[in-house]
Amino acid sequence: MRAILSISMPETKKKEVEARAAKLGLGVSKYILHCVELEKDVISEDELVRDSKKAMADYKAGKLEKVKSLKDLI
Repeated sequence: MRAILSISMPETKKKEVEARAAKLGLGVSKYILHCVELEKDVISEDELVRDSKKAMADYKAGKLEKVKSLKDLI
C-alpha cells in the first residue's frame, strides 16, 4: 500500500530536486526514494571517527600487515 508524504521546502530547493530527478530520468517521488536508498550506504561521521580511531589503535599496536600490492588483499 502506498502512502503520501508531503514536504515543505524553499522554491529554489524544489526546482533543484526536480532538475536532479529529471537529469536521472526519474519523477520526483522516485528520485526521493532513490536518495533514501543511497543514504543507507552512507556512514555517519560518528562511525567514521570510530573506525578511524580503531584503525589508528590497530596501527600503533602493530596489528596491521604491510602488503606489496592490492593483489595481496584479494
